[in-house]
Parts: sequence; C-alpha cells; structure tokens
Amino acid sequence: MSLKPGCVNIPLVVKNLCFLLIILLCCGCSSSKKKIIAESLDATAVITGSVVNSSAFTKGGTLVLGAFKAGTNAAADDETDQLSSMMIKGIRETLPEDNTTFSIQAADSKDPDCFLEGYIDEYAQKGNKARFSIDGEIWLRSTGEKILVFQTSTVINLKNQDPKTAAYQIGVAIAHFIGSHNI
Repeated sequence: MSLKPGCVNIPLVVKNLCFLLIILLCCGCSSSKKKIIAESLDATAVITGSVVNSSAFTKGGTLVLGAFKAGTNAAADDETDQLSSMMIKGIRETLPEDNTTFSIQAADSKDPDCFLEGYIDEYAQKGNKARFSIDGEIWLRSTGEKILVFQTSTVINLKNQDPKTAAYQIGVAIAHFIGSHNI
C-alpha cells in the first residue's frame, strides 16, 4: 500500500516513537550540560543595607577604601587579608563605572571626605564549602557619622570557585550597591 504525499503511516510512527523516546531519555540523563552550565555561573552576591544619611551620601566626595578587617568568626591571617584585598579591588575597579558621586582616592592622600571600611565577620571552611559574611559602612571623615551601611553572607562551593574570586565578585556587588543608591 503506498501513501499519498503528506500522509503519515501511523503504525510505523507509533512503533518508532517508543524507540525515539528511549534514545532521547538516555541522551538527556547522561548529558552533563546542565551540570556544567550550573557550575560555571557565578552567583551574584546579594548586598543589603541602607543609606543612613542621604544628604551626605548625595553630596559624595572623595572616598578612601579601607581594609576589611577580620571579625569575630574570622582568623586574622594572610587568607583574610587576601580576601579583603580582592574585595577592595572589585570595588575600586567597578565603582567609577557606576557613575557614583564618589571618587576613589588613595589611602595616603590628604583629607578625604569619606572612608569605606568593613569586617569579614565570618570566614569558615567546612568540607567543600566556605561561609563568608561581611559588613561594612561608608562614614564621614569630618564627623565619623555613618552615611551608608551594607552586609552580605554567602556560601562558596570550594570545588567550583576560588574564595579570592568570590571576594572580588562581592566587591563588585558592593560597588553596584553603592552605585544603585545615587539619588
């Protein structure tokens, strides 16, 4: 029996449909694409906080980036110093792009308007994970008054991500947080 053009042989399709579904299912289950994509994506740190003094924040000025010091649940060692340096680098390289009212100034410069400082409240490794929590603030040099506060906490999967890279990305997220509050 010959088929007319555009007609489908239903029994043949049903017979081969089961075979095609089995092949597609096997290919999908053995594929590692989903895993590779998920592991290659860097999660953006979520920074929370607020502008405490909006008029001083809007005024902006020169900003010195201070170190993130070791807090209560983080050892004061070379590793936390490197994490601090990477966060500062992320802020320094990103903040000017966000068109903020602040211009970054070298720490040894005279009379900056504001300082950004913070603490690595926690950096603890357990197995293949590291918990990383920071908090910080921007404050006025003239009065010591806080004008912006921020914090974040994240878990780093040490199999997939270097802690220094994560610290840099947190610095970038901090810069975006500061830039997002321009009025």
